[in-house]
Amino acid sequence: MRRTAILAGLLALVVAAPASAHHHGGLKVERIASGLDNPRHVAVAPDGDVWVAEAGSGAPPSASKSCFDSAEGPACTGKTGAITKIDRWGQRRVVTGLASFAPASGDSAIGPHGIFAGRGNVFFTNGGPTEPLRGGKTVLRDPTLVSEAPISRLYGTLRVIGRHGGTFKLADIWKAEFRHNWDAAVANDHIDSNPVDVLADRGRLYVADAGGNTLLKVGPFGRVRPLAIFPNKTVPDPFGGPDDSMQAVPTGVVRGPDGALYMSQLTGFPFPFGGASVWRVDPKTGEYEKYASGFTNIIDLDFGRDGTLYVLEIDSDSLLPPVGPSDDGGLWTVPPGGGTPAKVAMDAGTLINPGGIDVNKKGTLFVTNKSTQAGTGEVLRITLTD
Repeated sequence: MRRTAILAGLLALVVAAPASAHHHGGLKVERIASGLDNPRHVAVAPDGDVWVAEAGSGAPPSASKSCFDSAEGPACTGKTGAITKIDRWGQRRVVTGLASFAPASGDSAIGPHGIFAGRGNVFFTNGGPTEPLRGGKTVLRDPTLVSEAPISRLYGTLRVIGRHGGTFKLADIWKAEFRHNWDAAVANDHIDSNPVDVLADRGRLYVADAGGNTLLKVGPFGRVRPLAIFPNKTVPDPFGGPDDSMQAVPTGVVRGPDGALYMSQLTGFPFPFGGASVWRVDPKTGEYEKYASGFTNIIDLDFGRDGTLYVLEIDSDSLLPPVGPSDDGGLWTVPPGGGTPAKVAMDAGTLINPGGIDVNKKGTLFVTNKSTQAGTGEVLRITLTD
């Protein structure tokens, strides 16, 4: 299996200088990490260490041999994706050189995204390639992108961080999409894969593929099969045109207190206000039902020990301008067992396009912030004080 060098021990230790704690009504908000490149999902390990997937910043066009059109605009591939660890000594990148693409600004990158920290193992997804285009036609990862930039072979894979200086491929999610394209059955015939979350549960691995609109189960020897496929939904066009066929776009998967899987959705274009839901999925049959709804552009979710579900919105008034002019994200709670969601009140500017959430055993929330920015991303520690 291919290894990506881990530079732990060679990298200089970067100690975050946490800002003074800020109190926002019933919240205490502390910054525990900064200077991150497009930080996405976050995971708290059983020992309390915090792990962050950084999507990186791509590469300048002058330094990349693989550029294409993407949903984020003209973009180029680089080796700038990373995994950062935050512990009692501060923050440091323990894995670097992962696949990343981004516009020339470095913002809105696609790269490492989902992460799960268990006892002794840290799993992560290297997202992408999200249907790159040239001349309006899809450019495939294999063989085209890989021939241009070999690091591209990491796109669309599920990986684990090894103990002795490498990351190892566990499954090739992009190749499964290429071979099977399961969501073609629900009117999405393009080859489009972007694995954005991973859950390790009782020896099983589950992956949410935002591009493939699937919740996948990864078995022995990297075998990938769909547990659930999420169909499109017809919604009004905000600009007065014909109705749009909106894709589901899964973004997060967690295990609930009842043993079921819970999956969040971003929704696709036109990213309607209040159009996103949380789905409860039977891990044996793949049957799913709506658990909570009325959210906008959910990017991640997690349960507290008391059964409260925390739902994180990357943009609370829609990602689509001019429908949603603000970059403020939102945090919601759903009561144990389900019920009416309640939005957590916080000052404007507290959450700016947040990208991931995890809850530790004490009920403290860890949230990545400014997740679409290169060099200014953060991790916030949020305590609900009321």
